[in-house]
Amino acid sequence: MNTYVEKLAAPVKELNALAVKNIEELTELQLKTIQENAKVGVESIKNASAITDLEDLQSFLTDQAEVAKQIAEGILANARTVAEMSQGYAAEAREIAESSLKAVK
Repeated sequence: MNTYVEKLAAPVKELNALAVKNIEELTELQLKTIQENAKVGVESIKNASAITDLEDLQSFLTDQAEVAKQIAEGILANARTVAEMSQGYAAEAREIAESSLKAVK
């Protein structure tokens, strides 16, 4: 009886471990993104407060266009990472489910 219960509980434990791992990775990615964006925001504020003339303003606006481009590239990179993580999670979950079905039979 215990062996049967263990066979039923094992995939649940594996799925929970997989979910926790996925949540940790997503959280790490989010924290990294927040830190990077905060750094960019603070730097932009510092640069904006250093504007003293029209040339400085023009330079600032040009730099902001580059910052926006870098942020957009970061968003795309994060989207790819999340998509890869989702595919990996789905594949591993499917593998756990298939192996647990074989074990129960």
